[in-house]
Amino acid sequence: MELLFVVSGGRENMNAVQGSVRASDEYILVSAPNQLGIQFIRQMRERGIPYYAVVNNHYGKKRLEAMGISKIISVNTSDERTWLAPEFPVRKVLLFEDSFTLTCRYIMMCSAWKAERIYVVTKREFTKKTYRALGAKRVIFINNNDISFLESYITCVLKNEQL
Repeated sequence: MELLFVVSGGRENMNAVQGSVRASDEYILVSAPNQLGIQFIRQMRERGIPYYAVVNNHYGKKRLEAMGISKIISVNTSDERTWLAPEFPVRKVLLFEDSFTLTCRYIMMCSAWKAERIYVVTKREFTKKTYRALGAKRVIFINNNDISFLESYITCVLKNEQL
């Protein structure tokens, strides 16, 4: 069963949650604007880890839907007034950086949603202090597109431990 309900929004970018949702469920929220993020979502899906992808544009949503990803939150990152929390608790967030500005907005949004743990995966070392100041618990640096190092993160998620 697929459920689509509008949380808030404007004409062009509506904040919406798509997929089956129960308020008691716990999901990992993942921003996957790049190949590394897509690989991570595939691993989570293979392991049966409950997740939602977050996007801020129609192209990103269509790209994920074409891959068979149906649990998507569409947000309008330009308007803080529309950053209403989804109907389920957002506790763990993993943001794969593609844009410094967009990642900052996602961190601010998820912090407003009272996310317990926000992680950012980036190739840029200069962003650490900014991301931490905005609310990211950990900034993970990578030099390539190999996500094998995130295996420990997935294991911790499965055991509900902190990384």
